[in-house]
Amino acid sequence: MKELLDRIPRIPPIKIKSLTNASGLLAALAVAAPSLYDHFISQNEYRWIALGLFFVFIFLLAVREQALAQRHLSRSLYLTLQTILILGLLSLPPNHEFIVILFFILSAEATTIDPGKKSYLWILLFTILTTIVFFILEGFQAALYSLPIYAGGYFFFGAFSASAARAEVARAESQSLLEDLSIAHEKLQRYAAQAEELAVAEERNRLAREMHDTLGHRLTVAIVQLEGAERLVDVEPKRAQEMVATVKEQMRAALSELRQAVATLREPLQADLSITNALKSLGQNFQTATETEVSMAFAHNIPQLPNEYRVAIYRAAQEALTNIQRHAQANKVRMSLLLDKKENRVDLTLLDNGIGLPEKADKLGFGLRGIQERAAQLNGIMRLEDNLDGGAKICLCLPLPSTKESETHTPKTGETL
Repeated sequence: MKELLDRIPRIPPIKIKSLTNASGLLAALAVAAPSLYDHFISQNEYRWIALGLFFVFIFLLAVREQALAQRHLSRSLYLTLQTILILGLLSLPPNHEFIVILFFILSAEATTIDPGKKSYLWILLFTILTTIVFFILEGFQAALYSLPIYAGGYFFFGAFSASAARAEVARAESQSLLEDLSIAHEKLQRYAAQAEELAVAEERNRLAREMHDTLGHRLTVAIVQLEGAERLVDVEPKRAQEMVATVKEQMRAALSELRQAVATLREPLQADLSITNALKSLGQNFQTATETEVSMAFAHNIPQLPNEYRVAIYRAAQEALTNIQRHAQANKVRMSLLLDKKENRVDLTLLDNGIGLPEKADKLGFGLRGIQERAAQLNGIMRLEDNLDGGAKICLCLPLPSTKESETHTPKTGETL
């Protein structure tokens, strides 16, 4: 994009109107010089009047742009005054006919300051006045000969000036568009940099959630098992040995998950594991490791879900079980995955019979915050509340994706069960 902008040539900021004004002033001076020279060399009685008329004409020509811009003078009044001044100069003896050249200047100005059909009416008026002047001064034949010459010249100057004015407007517009495009390009660059930063931050958060949900869960269960084994090593060595064996299995599973997470960073993997089977395995492993009774209920009519939905549900169940083990002091857990057809959503619910929610339950820990973030990404919600029968209740409610979204969805890097 930047290379393309650099290739666009910058048009030099030459103002056509200013160039036209300068040319008009030079032409007016070129006409005034020989006329005034003749008046003063011959001591013509009208020489001071001629000087005054030329001075006013050139002065109005010089200040015209500012006067019109500040509305001190209207366009029609300006052209009318200049026309009267030219006619006044033509009427002064010895009646210099070349003064009609000033009408060429007015023809160019008419199409510049008052573009449109009205400007050509002014040119038509200049042509008629020029014909009348030549008719009075030279006769019918001279007027007839001068008509096509001056008419063509006036219209040519007018058309050329109109084209130059349009070119000036087009140049200004293209320059403005180029500046707008450059500004938009700079904004896009900033937005791209911000989007890249957000993508990096999102990936970091995802990896943090992934590591917490996998290794955190395994290590929590392992710590609980080791603490139990430590208490039983003298009393029930066999039971302690079994618990240590369970820890060993948990550590192997954690190592496997860690290797899998590292592998997914190199190459995305898509797992076709059923979410209900994954939850069953999770619940059974949790029950075996913690001796907490886990009852499970899963709807049979849950549709096939995109991988990110399955990951969100699985990680939410994993985190909820980890929190129950850490804080709830419960011996029973009920886990369900049900379909709410009325609300068109799928609900994962975990209830325990523990001590209930702590006083600062509104300040979510990292794991629960991760569940909340996953829910928000899928336009769902997470609810954490007291269980009516005692203990706590956590629910992850996700709206079902459209059929097309489910069919065409591809999982994110590293999001695998």
